[in-house]
Amino acid sequence: MKYIHYDGTDVLTGDLIADAVADYAAVLGANTRTDTVAVPSVGDDGALERTRMLIGPSSELLLREAPDDELEPEDPAFIRRLRDAAARCGDREPVNADGRTPFLGASEDD
Repeated sequence: MKYIHYDGTDVLTGDLIADAVADYAAVLGANTRTDTVAVPSVGDDGALERTRMLIGPSSELLLREAPDDELEPEDPAFIRRLRDAAARCGDREPVNADGRTPFLGASEDD
């Protein structure tokens, strides 16, 4: 589980989902674009919900580890949608200094 710290709020979600949101934000930033996404998340009461976020060049997202939870949301279809939208948003790519594979979890092979 990870928290996405966004505009003073912590959004609790699955590891791969949080990483995909950061990957998408980086691609949007590189191409000076914005988008609104409904991120699969866990509410304060533990229920699964969607948290709508506006992300783009000026987004300041911070990801940090959260306590593991057996109910960690997984949503390969959401990650695929972000990956596919990133491919359509422009030809500029973020630097990716850590060499991490972006949009991990988009396919059943991940």
